[in-house]
Amino acid sequence: MLCYNVDVSKGLVNGAIGHITEIIWPCFRRAQMYDTDIPSVRIDFGKDCAHLIQPKTVQFPAKYSHVTAERRMLPIILCWACAQYTKCRVVLSTMPLYT
Repeated sequence: MLCYNVDVSKGLVNGAIGHITEIIWPCFRRAQMYDTDIPSVRIDFGKDCAHLIQPKTVQFPAKYSHVTAERRMLPIILCWACAQYTKCRVVLSTMPLYT
């Protein structure tokens, strides 16, 4: 799920849910990785083709000082859905339907 508006015209907005199809690393496997090397991901949102999501850099004022802090991250978070039916405060794995 996206946690940042990437491209509003394409529907890549905060809360859009998709499936990661590919992780693209910035260098070869045998090369040295640094803390700033964050991979890009290709996510399929189901509408069009898969979209490439790249790391974002966000700056914000630091607390109790006159400097700004910077954070580099992928604008995605892990999410999943779980549906449960409750009846009289008892969780049921299935809900009986009578016709």
